[in-house]
Amino acid sequence: MKKTKVIFIAIILSLSNIAEVISKEKNTDDIVYQKLISELRCMVCQNQNLAESEAPLAIDLKNKVMEMIKDGKGEEYIKNYLSERYSSFILYKPPFVFQNSILWLAPYVFLIIITYLLFRRYLK
Repeated sequence: MKKTKVIFIAIILSLSNIAEVISKEKNTDDIVYQKLISELRCMVCQNQNLAESEAPLAIDLKNKVMEMIKDGKGEEYIKNYLSERYSSFILYKPPFVFQNSILWLAPYVFLIIITYLLFRRYLK
């Protein structure tokens, strides 16, 4: 009789431990999901992230992100997948690559040219 009670208690403790692990994984997935959809831009709405948007494309993208998280894909993989499919415009923080280097560097070049022209004109 005592052995069955011990076995029963051990089973209950192991089941509660499994449930705790599953809930922690679910919480981690939810945190990653919320972080990702707040960092990704809705391609239909004007300057809204996926978390704020209710457009049909945004809902599809949110479902795709959740599906990829459940499949065990990492944040970088998901971002790369979506940026390959929708361009780097989907990222609020686009990477510094040759294609968009003019956009990153143009303000500084413009500032240098204007400063040079102003010095040349007023310091003669």
